[in-house]
Amino acid sequence: MSNKKSLGQNSNLIKSILVIISYFILPYLVSFISDSNLFKYLIYAVYFIFIIYLYKDTFIDDIKNIKENKKSSTKTIILGVIAIFIITILVNASIGIIFNIKKTSENDYSLLKLFNESPFILMILTCIYYPVVEGVIFRKAIRDVVDKKWLFIIFSSLFYFFFNIVYTSMSFDTIMSSVCYFTTMMILSYIYFKTDNFTISMFILMLYNLIFSILNFFV
Repeated sequence: MSNKKSLGQNSNLIKSILVIISYFILPYLVSFISDSNLFKYLIYAVYFIFIIYLYKDTFIDDIKNIKENKKSSTKTIILGVIAIFIITILVNASIGIIFNIKKTSENDYSLLKLFNESPFILMILTCIYYPVVEGVIFRKAIRDVVDKKWLFIIFSSLFYFFFNIVYTSMSFDTIMSSVCYFTTMMILSYIYFKTDNFTISMFILMLYNLIFSILNFFV
């Protein structure tokens, strides 16, 4: 029995490592082959389908659980979205006041730039692609390996935070204005661990990003 459990843990570890590595290699591989945006989005679409297929059992079980617990699942999703909104506003406001930082993070600036160029592509990326793919990379893949509650929550949040600043200028302002990524992932990872339902945490980010994208149309 212990051998089977050990085998399962090793299998999850290898799978998680390969998925994480593939995610970080993909952009470099795509840019090496072609600079075409059409090619890039096509490859991302294929990778998205690959991730869905790889974790199809998780999605099937999660959706089944959500259907069986519609009220509690819906409540959790709504409360999760509200929590992210409130915490993000409080964190950004506090950092802005304490450190006198008024500009947005470099990642947010890139998203706003993409929004101005192509709102539709941005909505596809932020409301579908990133919640699924990055959710798998920064929560599901880690959760399959890390059993301890707060170790998982803190590690996944730090990993996501680091990912969002490592490709930037790494200035103090950029680091501090990106703290909201850490708090957002903490909320999502906490809800994932509490509900044992990855898809619920994914739906929370999808809905949050959808609302944020819609608000951008009117602001």
